[in-house]
Amino acid sequence: MITKQIQKKQTIVGQTFITVDSIASYCMVSRSTVGRWIRDGRLSAMKLPSGHFRVSVKSFKDFLKKHNMPITQELMDS
Repeated sequence: MITKQIQKKQTIVGQTFITVDSIASYCMVSRSTVGRWIRDGRLSAMKLPSGHFRVSVKSFKDFLKKHNMPITQELMDS
C-alpha cells in the first residue's frame, strides 16, 4: 500500500511533490493530522490555487528524519 501511495508523485519546476493523502497513508495518520502538521509549520507545503497542498519529497524526507520515522527505499530513491 505504501508503494502505491508514493507512486502518486507530481513534478513541478524540477521538484517532485506528493499529496497530503499519500503522506497520511505513509505515516498511518489521518489527512487532518497532516493538515495540522502543515498549519503548525512542522511540515513545509505549497498551497495550490484549489486550496490543496503539495509537499516536496525533500521536505517530507526531512520531516521523517527529524521525527525518527522510517524512510522506505523507494522514497530514498526519489
